[in-house]
Amino acid sequence: MTRAADVPDISAIEAKLVKLQAALSGDLPRERRLRRWSEFIRERDGHRCVDCHSCRRLSAHHICRKSFLAEPQFETGNGITLCSACHREVHRGFNARPDLSLPVDAQGGEKLASMERLYSILTDDAVERGLMRDEFYFLSNELLASFKRMQGYDPATYFPGSRVEQAYLMLAEGELGVRRAMAEANGVPMTKQPLLPGGLYLVRPESAGEPRESIVVQTYVPRSKPSTK
Repeated sequence: MTRAADVPDISAIEAKLVKLQAALSGDLPRERRLRRWSEFIRERDGHRCVDCHSCRRLSAHHICRKSFLAEPQFETGNGITLCSACHREVHRGFNARPDLSLPVDAQGGEKLASMERLYSILTDDAVERGLMRDEFYFLSNELLASFKRMQGYDPATYFPGSRVEQAYLMLAEGELGVRRAMAEANGVPMTKQPLLPGGLYLVRPESAGEPRESIVVQTYVPRSKPSTK
């Protein structure tokens, strides 16, 4: 049987987006802007939990926490609708303002594994429902650059897919410094190229005076692509 959320009401989603954009461009209090953001997220997600599909006691959750990075708090790609049980689960553990002088996730407050999973299921949901449009799932270049730096990559490093899928892939990466240390410990040449899910490293043996070289073989096929319509 087809669920209501499987047939999204594009006009209703667009109407909520217009209200959000008007709130962000005006001089409204932060609480009003957050309310418009929350209304858009829940409308876009079909008024059901994207994780378990419950339609009860819903709220719009910031995937990247406001206390970690404040800039993306109104970005449409940084929100996902969760029921109270799923929302409680993602907030389990350390939930205070993190000490940003410590290494990333040293207190467990950033919940990187949870962020990775939520960006992943949000990508799948958008693709399955035919909603992957840049304005519906927007993440700024600044946020994506922050994720890259956090994982040890240059901000110009390429990741495929739509912006929310890129966020998932960045957070799914092993931290570059850890990978470099493991490679050096095993005498393996290191490359700065990302290793996407399903990919592997190949090490070419030394030959004809040429040093050993690492190459990355990527098998990952993006689930989504940017679209304005």
